[in-house]
Amino acid sequence: MPESSASSSPEAHTSASKTDDEKPYHSKRPHKKSRTGCKNCKARKVKCDEARPTCRSCRLRKTECIYPSSSPPKPTPAGTVVPIRSKDSSLPSVEAEYSSNDQPSPFPSALAASSIPGQSDFDRDTTTPSFPSTDDLGLLPSIVVEPMYRPAPAVDEIDMRLLWFYTTSTCSSFSIERGTTRPLESLMRTTVVQHAFETPFLMHSLFALASLQLQNLGSAIDPQRSFYYRAKSFEGYRKAVEDANPATIPALLANSLFLTALSSQTFRDPDTKDLYIVDWMLVWRGIGLMIGAMGVGPMIDAGLNILFYRPVMDLDEATYSIPNNLLFMVSSISTDDPDHTEVQVYYNTLRYLGSLYFNLATKGMTPVMALRIITWFTFVPRRFVELGREMRPRVIVILAYYAMFLKLTTGIWWTAGIGERTLRDIKKHLNPDWIDLVRIPFQTISVDDSTKVARIILQDPEWDNPSTIAGLAESEEALANVRKLTWVDNVGEPITWKDNKPVLVNPNDEGSTTPTWSL
Repeated sequence: MPESSASSSPEAHTSASKTDDEKPYHSKRPHKKSRTGCKNCKARKVKCDEARPTCRSCRLRKTECIYPSSSPPKPTPAGTVVPIRSKDSSLPSVEAEYSSNDQPSPFPSALAASSIPGQSDFDRDTTTPSFPSTDDLGLLPSIVVEPMYRPAPAVDEIDMRLLWFYTTSTCSSFSIERGTTRPLESLMRTTVVQHAFETPFLMHSLFALASLQLQNLGSAIDPQRSFYYRAKSFEGYRKAVEDANPATIPALLANSLFLTALSSQTFRDPDTKDLYIVDWMLVWRGIGLMIGAMGVGPMIDAGLNILFYRPVMDLDEATYSIPNNLLFMVSSISTDDPDHTEVQVYYNTLRYLGSLYFNLATKGMTPVMALRIITWFTFVPRRFVELGREMRPRVIVILAYYAMFLKLTTGIWWTAGIGERTLRDIKKHLNPDWIDLVRIPFQTISVDDSTKVARIILQDPEWDNPSTIAGLAESEEALANVRKLTWVDNVGEPITWKDNKPVLVNPNDEGSTTPTWSL
């Protein structure tokens, strides 16, 4: 956080020449002492959050963080889980988050980066939440800039119309529910709105979502006003993290999900930098960071847990559906290739991609399939996201295949155009040496018919949607599949809560009921 504004005032400059006796007395803010904090915090007599390898205070001050030698941090073996927080610690630095090579994040995410929660992070009886620092929100300033339009701060008639539209239409934007009973829509229409009345940045998010959907429908909504709502949402979100008020936890959790839709508008801005899909991966991963930081307990207490349900997955079946050319792309990596140490990361990512292929071929385009597609980034290994930030060609190739599936989510207004824009960006920037690998994805450019896109994806010109053939699109079986949505671990196995701990519904092959959060 920045230093007090008094430090830059004229009075501050004149007081610099005063003696200690002449300086006004300022009492120190109360704080809890830390016995095992870093040396800098001990010297400054401030509480250290004890995050490793760099505590928050040292990270903000950009100073070397040194812990007493009597309690050295334990090294983290490659491939093990790096917890977001322990009982009395804050978030690790971004460098620590990516110290493992292939760890996925457990939930869909809106911050700049995210970590894998350790087992204790899913305990319902959590201690005081550890708020992430604004350093971890590095992506958000790039989503919007200060808008030209500045409406009056008071709620006006347009705001009320937008709230009405949200409660009647936009509240279904994150739901695949069908039938007369729709608990997620009810949650979005009631509980979320109640929190929004208490938290201005969440209300601005609801206004922004409603205005963006109206724009998508061709309604005459001032784009600058919509832009203003988004800017206020992001600004308030960052400030709420800085203020660390536990009362805002429900709003922070809900808003981290809404930012995925709000930031999707960037794809439809012609002035946006190419390959924004890489940044969007980071936005998705922010939900994992927020849930890990806040703890599962507050989310369940607020009744928001169904916002983060995902479909179950069978990765063993999915392995057989991975396109052969992508398998060869990974298996042929030579020892002198920079990607040689990342082979397992790519294999794990391809298994998640194979799950999309398997379910499309066998079950077709159902509501659950749409959810599989839009939550895909919540499963992929965190190292894959980091490699994407480095623009590794193999990451871009895999993203091209994923972009084809995004073109199938025709019923979700906020994903409109993302697949098409991403494929065009990749075609523009991918090195010619890699073009042959993306021949199939490029065939879907300018193809809008979802059946034709699916036939290209599956390389089957005779394919027809199995759910349509069997009459399952709106059948009771399809509704039952939606009702099966639950919390799942990162290999797609359903989990439940026992003694305030997450456990697998079905024990794995070794008889263990411990969920898997990394591969």
